[in-house]
Parts: sequence; structure tokens; C-alpha cells
Amino acid sequence: MSERGASLTFPRRAKTAFTYNGSSSSEVSEELYGGAGRTLSDGVGKIFDAMASRPTYRVVAGATAIGMTTQTTTAPDLGMEQWSWLLTYSAGGQRAVVKQTAIRTGTVMVIFSGSPALADAHVGKALARAQMQ
Repeated sequence: MSERGASLTFPRRAKTAFTYNGSSSSEVSEELYGGAGRTLSDGVGKIFDAMASRPTYRVVAGATAIGMTTQTTTAPDLGMEQWSWLLTYSAGGQRAVVKQTAIRTGTVMVIFSGSPALADAHVGKALARAQMQ
């Protein structure tokens, strides 16, 4: 992880995004990572700790400054380890809230993002699909 940002660089990765009812407010994304359990846990744990330690910050996309807030929240009791947070993006008078939940089970990490209600309703299904692979 660097001062300018971080990404997960595990050996195996897949990502998909889709919408419910064709609405951009109902978009969700699902990321799957594979690797050694400790490596997965350490990677997500570092990002979670960094985000939790700095709950308010700004990012710049082009010429647009985006205000960000991060709030840790309880993750569902699934898998071996869980992390969950609410991300609030604010720019130009617009605001969006996204819930992101990461769950590790064995050598698989599922990261599910979307509106809080959709994330809560579907993260268990995403984990079940990942375990069938």
C-alpha cells in the first residue's frame, strides 16, 4: 500500500458489475480474489485499517474534488473473516452511499459493493457462488 492509494494484487482475481432494474442507483459489483488465506486477510486488513484510521478524506478525479467519508459497520457473520464499511462520496452537491463488505472463507475473498440494502441482501449469495467454484 502506498501513500497515493492501494489496490489488491492477489494472484487470482475476477470482477463483475451489474444493475437491478437498469438503474444506476442499483448497481452492485462483486470481486473474487484467490490466494493463501493469510495473504488475503493481510491485504484486506491493511486497506480496512487505513480507511478506518482516516474516516474523512478527499480524492481528486480529473479536476473534481470528491469528499469521502468512511464508517465501519458490522459485517454479516459469514465465512472465516469479515470486514464492512459505508463509503459516502460527495461532489458538486451530489451524494452517494455505498456499502462494501469483504468476506474471506479459506482461500477465497469476496468483496461486494452496492447500496447498503442491496449489499446486505446479496453478499451471502455472492459468497455461496464463490464457494461453488
